[in-house]
Amino acid sequence: MTSPQEPAIPPHLTPERALELLWQQSADAAFVLLDAAGTIIGWRGAAEGLFGYTEAEVIGLPLDLIFAPEDLALGLADMERAVAMAVGQSEDDRWHLRKDGMRIWVAGTLVALHEGDRHVGFAKLMFDRTNLRAQMETTVNRLDHAHDTLRGRDVFFGRLTHEVRNALGPIRSVADLLERRGLVTPELLMPLNVVKRQVTQMERMMEDLAEVARFGAGKLQLSKTRFDLGAHLLEIAAATLPDASRKLQTLEVLVPPAPVMLHADQARVHQIVFNLLHNAVKYTPRGGRIWLHFTVEIDQAVIKVSDDGSGIPPTLLPVIFELFTQENPHQSDGGFGVGLSLVKDLVDAHGGFVEVRSDGKDRGSEFTVRLPLEPPTRAPG
Repeated sequence: MTSPQEPAIPPHLTPERALELLWQQSADAAFVLLDAAGTIIGWRGAAEGLFGYTEAEVIGLPLDLIFAPEDLALGLADMERAVAMAVGQSEDDRWHLRKDGMRIWVAGTLVALHEGDRHVGFAKLMFDRTNLRAQMETTVNRLDHAHDTLRGRDVFFGRLTHEVRNALGPIRSVADLLERRGLVTPELLMPLNVVKRQVTQMERMMEDLAEVARFGAGKLQLSKTRFDLGAHLLEIAAATLPDASRKLQTLEVLVPPAPVMLHADQARVHQIVFNLLHNAVKYTPRGGRIWLHFTVEIDQAVIKVSDDGSGIPPTLLPVIFELFTQENPHQSDGGFGVGLSLVKDLVDAHGGFVEVRSDGKDRGSEFTVRLPLEPPTRAPG
């Protein structure tokens, strides 16, 4: 009689084997390994399916082959590696090129690899997010339409309040004239008082409506010029450096090597970045680190100010850009006040947006400002 067969014991899974299985079975995650110079030495996971190149075709080539020409012209491939070297990793969402020339929207993270104190290479993880980009653009178009509708409403309210005020003025003048000349009989006194009360109420309603229209239209006036944003950010950092030095802080600035021309109000952009750097210096302890990074993503200038300072509590993140928001309102220098509200107003006025990320108290923070770039002019022909 044969004994029942014992169940097979699965083989021991080593970390190396687990990593190999991950690369083989990742359906949508591309893993690319680079040496210290940025040359491809590994092309794993969904890399072949994502970009159309086999590993044999790309080994020994720079990762530049998947970058769009306009990003290469700005030196963003080198910039990505420089940021990873400076802070450990670089995160970018941008258009990349497949072998067949098709553009795909890729979310990627480049990690600098070290053995001890020696830099030995990079690892990049990428995902195809083209469908998500299309959804985002659809959402942006809908928001633009909604904003146009709101602007039209504000214009209508402005005209309406003007016309109603013009109509109410003569009514009030006639009522006052009747009273001054003693032409109001006892029978007319009550109706005249009703008219005056209603005129006063209508004037108050029109003033409230005018305030809504003024708020929607905005009072901020921009004086736009074209200037090299990277060079200007270096000047802002230089102006902030003395304050950082007094606290023994390290301020590191990384901008693209090629000029990036921005059409904006230079003084207002200065306010935006200076306020963010000032907050970083203020809320980072002595000996801390602050980073100012600038890159380009499609049609946006992306400015990031990050630090390893006091961070932001999760409860404060949703309201951080609201006026007079403070972590502790009873302390004059605890929390955030008017500065970040001003940053948001100035960014909004330029048609951009600002966001913040923090892992919590004492874990640093990162502010990201996105400002629209003018589309490049094409040569005729």
